[in-house]
Amino acid sequence: MESDGSVKLNWDAVDGAKSYLIHYANANETDPHKAVFMGYSETNSWTLAAADVPAHVAGDKIPFYVQSYNVVAPSGTTDVEKAAALHDGPFTGSAWSTPFVATFE
Repeated sequence: MESDGSVKLNWDAVDGAKSYLIHYANANETDPHKAVFMGYSETNSWTLAAADVPAHVAGDKIPFYVQSYNVVAPSGTTDVEKAAALHDGPFTGSAWSTPFVATFE
């Protein structure tokens, strides 16, 4: 958690990975299949802007999952568009990581 309300994730780089798809869910959602929001990074770091953090109150938890790809997104200008291009395209990513859970104070 950052002081401006954003959430910053850092993870170990994956050998051969050229991009990462970040999946996240609404507050207190424990089912990974409901992690319907996505972000995109070409490094092993990503920040979810405060304005894009799902609604939450103190004590809520939001899970984040990271998936690596050996290609970069073929299209899109925003990280959401790039994430969708990977997710919806003919690309196969890694298994999802174990969840990183952000707990809000």
